[in-house]
Amino acid sequence: MDHPLELLFHNMKPSAELKKLIRERTEWLEKLDQHIIRCRVTVDLPKRAHRTGNFPEVHIEAQVPGQSLRVSHKHDHSGDVLTAVHNAFDAIAIQVKKYKARKAGRVKQHELPEGTATE
Repeated sequence: MDHPLELLFHNMKPSAELKKLIRERTEWLEKLDQHIIRCRVTVDLPKRAHRTGNFPEVHIEAQVPGQSLRVSHKHDHSGDVLTAVHNAFDAIAIQVKKYKARKAGRVKQHELPEGTATE
């Protein structure tokens, strides 16, 4: 990456384990595409009523040449922030892979139906 990883935490004090996980997953993401310019990860624990619980939200923005890839993931099953981070990075990895495929020209081209005029 051209710029250092940006980590933001809202309404929570991050553990060393959480920071380590985010750094590891960011390095893994960078191995998928070395052209990632910048990556910002925001982990938010919104303030909610006690009965509904606090479910973590993870937002990842990865800037690549000519485009910004974004994922917002809200883990509402158990409130586990580590699982939310894993799921968010899995989702952004799919976007990075699609970006690489488009960049390499490996995106499937749909054939035009017979009799369709092209310009």
